[in-house]
Amino acid sequence: MSMLIVVTILCSNGLSISVSADQHDIQSSFTRNRSIRQSTNFSEYIWDNAVDLLAEAWETTFISGVRNGNLDPYFYGDYVLQDAIYCRIVAQLWTQLANNASVEEEIREYANGSIRGFQVCSVDLFDMFNVKDDRGNSYGVLVKQPVQDYTSFINATMTENAHNTLIATYACLKLWNNLTNELWKIVEANTSNPYRIWVEDNFGSGSSARRQADQMDKWDQDGKLYDWSEGLSLFRCAMKNEINFFNHAGNSSAVLNCEEDISSSIT
Repeated sequence: MSMLIVVTILCSNGLSISVSADQHDIQSSFTRNRSIRQSTNFSEYIWDNAVDLLAEAWETTFISGVRNGNLDPYFYGDYVLQDAIYCRIVAQLWTQLANNASVEEEIREYANGSIRGFQVCSVDLFDMFNVKDDRGNSYGVLVKQPVQDYTSFINATMTENAHNTLIATYACLKLWNNLTNELWKIVEANTSNPYRIWVEDNFGSGSSARRQADQMDKWDQDGKLYDWSEGLSLFRCAMKNEINFFNHAGNSSAVLNCEEDISSSIT
């Protein structure tokens, strides 16, 4: 006889949604996970199974505008300021995790090593606009809904399971590196593109993404096993938050949500 059980998964708005599934279906998913583990690792698995969202990211208002050189300057300015706020808040979340004595030491150490990059990014972006640090969360700049949703999602994920914080923040590192490096291939020779200098300043080696992927894979292989179905759902939610961010710095197009990923994570 099968048993109906309830699974709680975090969504992009930071709230928890409970969904039910047949125990046999979930057990089958776990069995498939064990088989998949033998052919790939966790970080590759979640990226490979979310790569369909890369095409959507490529066509967002911000990325397509930078690529084509026709992005509205007001949208660009708004995006950069919101990105600065995002970096400030994520740095604070990493600090909160690093200082949480109830969390395992290895997680706290990783969190501590992740703070500075986001802090520096935030300061540099605000300095670009000559915005004075108010020692608060946002330098007095209005925090718009995409940043609120994204950082609430990260915070809720961190609170639910500290190990999963790396999943919730990996989309930013991995997707950003992929997009900026592809953009540079396109705009490097196009000196007439006004956003060429932005791309040049932002593409890089991807060392932060690799560091985070390596840490997730190590924890997974050492026995602190991620639930690969839940991990994929969380990662896809994070990817969708990235896409919403790229689209919503200055407009109000349809928002991607995580409902379909919640369903697929338990089948």
